[in-house]
Amino acid sequence: SILNRDLRVKNHFISRIEGHKQEITGLKWSFDDKYLASGGNDNKLMVWSRNHSRLTEPIYKFSSHKAAVKAIAWSPHQSSLLASGGGTADRCIKFYNTQVGVET
Repeated sequence: SILNRDLRVKNHFISRIEGHKQEITGLKWSFDDKYLASGGNDNKLMVWSRNHSRLTEPIYKFSSHKAAVKAIAWSPHQSSLLASGGGTADRCIKFYNTQVGVET
C-alpha cells in the first residue's frame, strides 16, 4: 500500500493507494505533481493520476521488466516521458510515453 499524505494540511491523510502485489521499491511524483509513478518487486511500473478517481486505479500498468523496478525518473524536459530501471535479472532501462500509455 502507498499512503498518500500532505503534511501541509491539518488532516494530512489523503488516500491509500493499492495496486502492487509485492513490496513497493520506488515512488516518484512528476514535476507538475499530477502523476505518481510506482515500481515494485512484482516487476510492475504503475502510473497514477491525481485527477483520476482520487488515485484509486492506476491509469497505466507496465509489465515489461523481468525483475523488480529499482529506479524511476520523470524527464525534466518532456513532462510525459518516464524512465524506469529493472533489477539484476533485468538490467534494462525502459522509457514510457505517459501521454498515450506506451513503452517507447
